[in-house]
Amino acid sequence: MPDKIEPVEKELLAILEEAIEEERRSAGRYRRGAELSSEPDSKKMFERLVQDEEAHERVLKERYYEIKKRLGLKAFKQS
Repeated sequence: MPDKIEPVEKELLAILEEAIEEERRSAGRYRRGAELSSEPDSKKMFERLVQDEEAHERVLKERYYEIKKRLGLKAFKQS
């Protein structure tokens, strides 16, 4: 483990952690919207939004783990 993590890198990791969690919450919210929708167009819209949020989460996680790896920090991949 590195002796010192720069404050900027620490803040970037915190921002990414927060963004990942927000993507999860958004996906859950849209998933619930899809479950509740009786109109096919609305259901499709919510399902598409779930896919978008899941894609955003993957991109954010990739960057998060790249930074942790570069810094020599342990990074346990989450599902």
